[in-house]
Amino acid sequence: MLITFSGLDGAGKSTLIEFVSATLEHERRAVRVLHLNDEVGIYAFVRSLRDRVRGGKEAALAPGAPDPRSQKLQRPAPTGWRGVVSRWRTVIVWNKPTRRLLYLVDLAIFQCYRLWLETIRGRVLIMDRYFYDTLVDVTNGRPRLWTRVLEHLTPEPTVPVFLDITPEESYRRKREFSIDYLRQRADVYHNVFARVPGAVRLVNTDLERTKAALLEVLHARSGV
Repeated sequence: MLITFSGLDGAGKSTLIEFVSATLEHERRAVRVLHLNDEVGIYAFVRSLRDRVRGGKEAALAPGAPDPRSQKLQRPAPTGWRGVVSRWRTVIVWNKPTRRLLYLVDLAIFQCYRLWLETIRGRVLIMDRYFYDTLVDVTNGRPRLWTRVLEHLTPEPTVPVFLDITPEESYRRKREFSIDYLRQRADVYHNVFARVPGAVRLVNTDLERTKAALLEVLHARSGV
């Protein structure tokens, strides 16, 4: 069984994943939660290797020291040759053609995870973000040929959840991106999920109602 959660930052993915995990474990179902960007695929592997070389994220923190991940947002952009290297690294690593190519590699890696976790170990697999989120990153949501191919190759989840909040609410909760950017991203999310079979769109403005609606879908599709 595969349950996926997608949506703008601040949509409530983590909160609902914790709720679903607890509910399933209460029903004596073994659960495994994976974050697409942090635990699956080439970029996740590279980040893990980098952290090992650096001695691990936590090892670098002295007791009581501020987390460098929070300081990163406050540091000015690098200048000089470091700035040039940083910009070129961003262009190479995050450009859309590269990510479309890696999409196929990451799909193959993900299928190995599914084989091990779902088929062999009998776990319910819950994804914090899914390949639909990656499609939002690399496309404007229009159904071009290559978009259709990637969508066709993407495994259909048992319950693909799209948490739909307004760009304004996303900005209020996270304040990481501009409202204009979030509006563009929200439009692409709607375009992508309009073609996702069995997509569950939940307007997450009332958490308790969202939980109840989500449980109803889970019971209907899986007998949980």
